[in-house]
Amino acid sequence: MKTILAIAIAATCIACRPPAGEKKEISVSILPQRYLVQRVAGDLVNINVMIPPGASPHAHDMTPGQLQKLHRAAIYFAIGTLPFELINLYPVLEERQDILLVKHSEEDDTTTRHRRDQLVDPHVWMSPPRFKRMAATIARVLGEKFPDHRDTIRQNLRRLDAEIDSIHRLALRVTADKRGKTFLVYHPALTYFAADYGMKQIAIEHDGKEPSPAHLKEIIDTCRAGNINIVFIQSQFDEQNAKAIAREINGKVISIDPLNPDWKAEMLRLLDIIQQQMQ
Repeated sequence: MKTILAIAIAATCIACRPPAGEKKEISVSILPQRYLVQRVAGDLVNINVMIPPGASPHAHDMTPGQLQKLHRAAIYFAIGTLPFELINLYPVLEERQDILLVKHSEEDDTTTRHRRDQLVDPHVWMSPPRFKRMAATIARVLGEKFPDHRDTIRQNLRRLDAEIDSIHRLALRVTADKRGKTFLVYHPALTYFAADYGMKQIAIEHDGKEPSPAHLKEIIDTCRAGNINIVFIQSQFDEQNAKAIAREINGKVISIDPLNPDWKAEMLRLLDIIQQQMQ
């Protein structure tokens, strides 16, 4: 059905393309990618985000309006392994070979470990060093697309790199005495952050499914033994299981938002929580 819909829209895609001289349309999967493209490209492009605020990248279907915007795109920057991309996006883009598809997961071997074509954790952007690599890729691709604006793109990238580097340095300071510490998270969204700063993440959600009673007991026992008192949960998920575990370990549930459109603000908030709340 999706392929039929894609073909139908592709048949009228010429009408969807912007007139010559208008800004190029760039599509991305998530709001943190918009943050990067805006910072690198400035006002050179219009940006279409396929997963809108409040929607989950694990269960989001494209609307006809989003498909129309997608077909106007000159470039699509994909995380690479989000369920939305694997299930809904790539079948559509197969019909539109003229749209340049760039997958950030291909930048780093550690982001291409799959289990039946599903990545354990696609949230590569939650690691400042990896976010910086995403920015470099965007700048390279846009520089090739807009050669007359390469100098501006490079200047924008330098400013963005300095900002990301400052977050990385802060993360190193905040986590210096937390190395080896373990935190609990409902959905495994901080795998790369934990790996890059010497910490360990335990996920309540198991293989993308609600935890079984046996898994919940194992988590609670681990938390009690390790004096783990923080339970992170993404704002897109139900807090019920997280709150139940927090009660058992005398801990607290803290909401985070990996899809926050302001990446810098979210990273500063996460680091403040780790510094102030993690024992």
